[in-house]
Order: sequence, then C-alpha cells, then structure tokens
Amino acid sequence: MKPGGYVAEASLAAARAEDPTAAVADYRAMVQVLMAANRQLAGIGNNLNQLTWHLNKDGTWPQPDTVHRLLDRVEASIAELDTAIAQVTEGR
Repeated sequence: MKPGGYVAEASLAAARAEDPTAAVADYRAMVQVLMAANRQLAGIGNNLNQLTWHLNKDGTWPQPDTVHRLLDRVEASIAELDTAIAQVTEGR
C-alpha cells in the first residue's frame, strides 16, 4: 500500500470510530499483519518455484498427492489473504 492510501484509509477509520486513536492503531495492526502474511506467501511462492524447477529437471514427481495437497493449501491461503485485504481496504 502506498503511503497516501494508508493515510487515507487510516483517516477514514478514525473518522468512523468513537475512539480515533484506537481505530488508527487497529488499522495499522491489521495492515502490518496482512503485509507479514503477504511476505510469507511470497516466500512460499519462491520455494514452490524452486521445487517445480527441480521436479521438472529430474522428470519425476515423488508423492504427487502431497504436492497437490500443498498447492491446495497455498491456494486457500492466498484466497483467505485476498479476502482479508478486501475487507480492510473496503473498511469492513
């Protein structure tokens, strides 16, 4: 999120709340958690890229069911993060 967007969203959160200081602190905490989750998912994506490279290089996929379950969990995590980001940016 760009600084201007953060300031605008934090200002709106403060304007809507009975306790503006707490609202801004809550908003900041939510943004920090989402940014941390985004970094973690980026790291997972990097690991998946490396795994895919090795699997395609060797031509063998050991335990394909495990790989598919992992991918399903990553996709679910991304969907949950997308939902959380939408809720924060829409002021819910």
